[in-house]
Amino acid sequence: MGDVVLKELETLAKERKEDVTTIIANAVKIGIEKIRQETILERYLNDLMTRAEAIKSVGLDIVRLAERQREAVLADVEWGLHG
Repeated sequence: MGDVVLKELETLAKERKEDVTTIIANAVKIGIEKIRQETILERYLNDLMTRAEAIKSVGLDIVRLAERQREAVLADVEWGLHG
């Protein structure tokens, strides 16, 4: 697996004309931001924070997307249980 990751890093670095360390730094930054957003949305969807707080933290579009995704999952579960 390490060889695959290294190869992908080298390919990205070449395509973007950046060094591998820059690619890694950007990946970590993006990953941390994604985890932060997921944590905030999880707190909101579990009623541990208000909608307004969630919107302030991650933005209206991301909150609306999470709400639509939750509604779709619940509708699928309902359909699966009751046809």
